[in-house]
Amino acid sequence: MNVIKNILKLTQLFLLLVGSVMLLSCVNKNGERKNETAIDNAITANNAITEIAQRAKEGILICAHRSFHRDAPENSIESIKRAIGEGIDMVELDVRTTKDSVLVLMHDDSIDRTTTGSGKVSQYTFKELQQFNLKSGDSISNEKIPTLKDALDILKESRCIANLDLKAVDYEKLHKVLQSKNMQHKVISFIGKKEKVMEMVEIDSLYAILPLSKSEEDVLFYAENTTSILQHFTEESFTRELMELAKKNNQLVFINTLWDEDEDFREGNVASMDSIIAFRPAIIQTDYPKMLLGYLRQKKLHR
Repeated sequence: MNVIKNILKLTQLFLLLVGSVMLLSCVNKNGERKNETAIDNAITANNAITEIAQRAKEGILICAHRSFHRDAPENSIESIKRAIGEGIDMVELDVRTTKDSVLVLMHDDSIDRTTTGSGKVSQYTFKELQQFNLKSGDSISNEKIPTLKDALDILKESRCIANLDLKAVDYEKLHKVLQSKNMQHKVISFIGKKEKVMEMVEIDSLYAILPLSKSEEDVLFYAENTTSILQHFTEESFTRELMELAKKNNQLVFINTLWDEDEDFREGNVASMDSIIAFRPAIIQTDYPKMLLGYLRQKKLHR
C-alpha cells in the first residue's frame, strides 16, 4: 500500500514538473511568453486559471469584494450564497487562523468591527468564536464566523471562484485544507510580497497565485518565475504600457475599482468605470458587483 502511495506521489510531482517546465520554456529573455498553445497546455491542470482565461475571452469577470457584503455580512456564508445566486464570477474571501489553527473567514485581525465580540482572531479557538454573531453594518445577523472549509463546500458546487486574500495563514496548512476538498487548483490567492509568492510556488508550482505587480520589473519577474498568468495591478501600474506588456505575456490582469471609481459608479457617473473597462482587464473587483454585472451585460462584456 505504501509503495502505491509513493508511486502516486512521484507521478504527481513529475506532472507538476513537466507543467512548470513547459510554461517556463515559453518565456523569452524579455519575459514575454512565446507560445500561447504551449501555455494553455501547461495550465490545463489549473482549473481556476483555465476557467478564468476562457471567460475572459468573452468579457470581463466580476469579483465581489469581501463577498456580497452590501447585502449580507462580509465574509459570511450568506454573502457567498448571494453572490452565487446573482451569477457573480468570483468572491474575495479573507482568510485568518484561529488559536487552534482553524482557517476562518475574517478581514480584520480583530473581530470588533464585524461581530458582537471583541479581541483578536488568533486569541480564540474556533469553538469560542461561535458564541459571537456577524454584523451587517449596524445590524446583528444570525450568521457565525465560517471556516474556509464551509465556504469551499458551497463554492465547489458552483461556477463562482474563490479569491483567497491570505491575511494570516500558514501556506502549508492552507494547501492541505484545499487538498482535502480537491480544490488546490480551483481557487486563486492574492499574495502581495514576492517572498511569499515564491513560498507558495515551492509548495505547489501550479497554484493559481494572484501576485501584486506594481511595475514592469514585477510583471517580468512573475512571468519568468511562476506558472500563474494572473496579475494584480494597482492604480499606479494599471497603465497602457503595462497592460500591453501583460497581454504580450498572455497574462490576465485583475484590478480594483474600490473607493473613487466604485463611488462614482454608484452615483451614476460611469466615466471612471468606463476608463477601467476600456483597458479590458480580465477581472474587476468591486463593492457593487450586482450593479457592475448589469452594466457589463449592457455592453455585452459579460454573458
